Amino acid sequence: MTAPVVVVGGGIAGLSAAWQLQRDGMDVHLYERADKVGGKVRSSDFAGRIVDEAADAFLARVPYGIELATELGLADHMISPSARKAQVWTENGLMPLPEPHVLGIPLERASAEALLGLEAADALEVDLARTDPDPVRNDDTIGSLVRRRLGDRIHEALVDPLIGAINAGDTDDLELSASSPQILGAANASPSLIAALRRMKAGSDPEAPVFHSFVGGMRVLVDALATSLDGAITTGVGVDALDRLPGGAVQVALSNGEVIAASAVILACPAPAAAELTTEWPDASVDLAAIPLVSVTLVALAYPAGTVQVPSELSGFVVPRNADLKITACSYGMQKWPHLGGDVDLLRVSVGHGRDQETPALPDDELLAVILADLETAIGITAEPSDVRISRWDRAFPQYVVGHTERLGHIEGQLNPDGVFLAGMGYRGIGIPACIDQGRSAGVDAILHVLEHR
Repeated sequence: MTAPVVVVGGGIAGLSAAWQLQRDGMDVHLYERADKVGGKVRSSDFAGRIVDEAADAFLARVPYGIELATELGLADHMISPSARKAQVWTENGLMPLPEPHVLGIPLERASAEALLGLEAADALEVDLARTDPDPVRNDDTIGSLVRRRLGDRIHEALVDPLIGAINAGDTDDLELSASSPQILGAANASPSLIAALRRMKAGSDPEAPVFHSFVGGMRVLVDALATSLDGAITTGVGVDALDRLPGGAVQVALSNGEVIAASAVILACPAPAAAELTTEWPDASVDLAAIPLVSVTLVALAYPAGTVQVPSELSGFVVPRNADLKITACSYGMQKWPHLGGDVDLLRVSVGHGRDQETPALPDDELLAVILADLETAIGITAEPSDVRISRWDRAFPQYVVGHTERLGHIEGQLNPDGVFLAGMGYRGIGIPACIDQGRSAGVDAILHVLEHR
């Protein structure tokens, strides 16, 4: 009888891997060291409603989240933001993001000029007139590509705060091929980055939702997966060690003292944990431990309704890294998701990125003082919040620095032949759809390994 496939980690990637394995008829067991599954998908009670403590939505243009929600019977429960416009902090205060734009890159001269002046507008014209190819380089970061094609101003004022807020990183350090497939594809498609992005934008429905979530928060997706995997999940038990076994199997030592055989193992845990489990593959272990991580803190603030006076069409704002504010983004939860409103104005504020690890580590009182001062500067709030929740995500955001793709190839080249596979935000995308795709793909790879070694 074939030993089960073991999934290590009960975040969205691990749950998706187990779901795929179970759907394909494979015996699977998932071990989660914590007392409940979900990982960084966490929704909890705050100010009398369920509010996410990390990601509060998933991208709609990437299919994997929608597909999984549909398979789980959640298609009719998906919601999308009511407020869809955002602002960016500038030396002149908050200004609208240019429309249209892709990941902050303005697509029309007039909107670039209105926000950033003639230099940025002229940079768009120069790019549109470009006819000589400018191939993407192996060592290109998001920053190096955008600066080369469109200049420093557009990158620092728009692209870095938007993409940096997603990745909690410095886009001058983030490898283009690993961190932004959309910009990579456009850069490879045409000598003009703007022309390629315009074609991409023209092929999309401007009225289509950009994000989806659920009234009960992103936890709804996790709970549906956990219910479907009833009997295949053990919480409160982790995996302490892996060893090779003959015939393509893996020995798994559990934290409760049990030792079991697995026909394959999927490591859906953070890279540092995966590094500790792969010491039998020392080069892979070293490479996994070398993936940089940064900390982020997300603070939810509740005020009496009517305290936050901002236009109703706005979902929030982002802040450039070189600004005089410490916060990196602020979301107007009561406008983005109307079910979070009512008698409360709800804000979610993020701090911390690749070049600021001091702010997210401040003690609670000092951190709150910094945030409240920045909010007063940005949107004029002087009132004290009626409720505060601080969610600290220490060393939680991997940074796909230059060499990440090559490093990942080396890691998987050592692990995969022995039936050990990776999935999760440390590897091929940090968003929920990307983690779902990684989990399901790892599940398929594990099945193929099992069939090959029967």
